[in-house]
Amino acid sequence: MGDTMSGRPLPPDRWRSVDIPVLVGHGSAGETYMANGAKELASHGDNYTLYAFPGQDHNVDPHALAPELTTFFTGA
Repeated sequence: MGDTMSGRPLPPDRWRSVDIPVLVGHGSAGETYMANGAKELASHGDNYTLYAFPGQDHNVDPHALAPELTTFFTGA
């Protein structure tokens, strides 16, 4: 994570070159700063999809994660 965990805004030029679909997830029961970071990252392009895993914290349960990854990668 390097210098991106300083509390300063993310440098937008770092993310502009990403042109593939990106799923940015965070647990809805996690720390506020984790949600804020995910939201900030997801705001850097139309190809970013933000998803809050209900009731999860930073360690998202694989049973909650797998269905969302399947949907994201298959477009189902």
